[in-house]
Amino acid sequence: MGLSIQTTPAKISIETIDCRIERKSEMARLELKQKSPVVNIKTELPKVLIDQYECFAEEGLKNNYDLLKEQADLAYQHVMEYIGRVAEDGDAMAKIGNKANIMIDIAQRNSVTTHEFGMATMPMSRPKIDAVGGTVEFEPEPINDIGMRNGVIGTYIPAQTDFNYIPGKVNTNVVSYGSIEIKYTGNNVDSYI
Repeated sequence: MGLSIQTTPAKISIETIDCRIERKSEMARLELKQKSPVVNIKTELPKVLIDQYECFAEEGLKNNYDLLKEQADLAYQHVMEYIGRVAEDGDAMAKIGNKANIMIDIAQRNSVTTHEFGMATMPMSRPKIDAVGGTVEFEPEPINDIGMRNGVIGTYIPAQTDFNYIPGKVNTNVVSYGSIEIKYTGNNVDSYI
C-alpha cells in the first residue's frame, strides 16, 4: 500500500511601521534693548580780557570824554592857581607899607618860568587782566521713549518644545494558506514465489 503526502507551507507577510516621536524645540531667548548714556556737555572756552586803556591814556592816547575831562580839570587847576596868585598879590599890595618894592617882586616872579623835571617810565600803570568764561555744563539726556535714561531693558522669551507621537503599526497578510495533500497510490508490489 502506498501513500503520497505533499505539503504546502502557509505564507504570511508581516509589514511593520516603527513608532516615531517628532520633537520641535525653540531655544529660550533674551532680547536686550540697550541705549548708551548720553550727556550733553556745553563748554565755554576761557577768555582773557586785557584792558590797556590806562597804559595808553598815560601816553596821551585817550578817548574824547577822558581828554575833555583832563583838559577841563587842568584848566580849573590853572584858574584856581591864578586866582590864588592874584589874591596873594592883592594882599601884598594892600600891605604896601611893609615893603616898598612889591610891584618889582611881582613882575620879577611872573617873568621867570620854573620847570620841574623828573624821571618816570611809561606806562606807569599796569594793564587790567581778567579771565572770563571757562565754564562746563553737564546735562544728562532726558528719559527716552522706552522709559530709561540709559541702561538695559531685557525681555525673556521661554523655550518651547512640541512633541508629536506617531504609534507603530504591524500589518499581517496571509499570502497563501498551508495545505496537506495525501494520496493513496495503491499496491504496486510484485511478489514472486
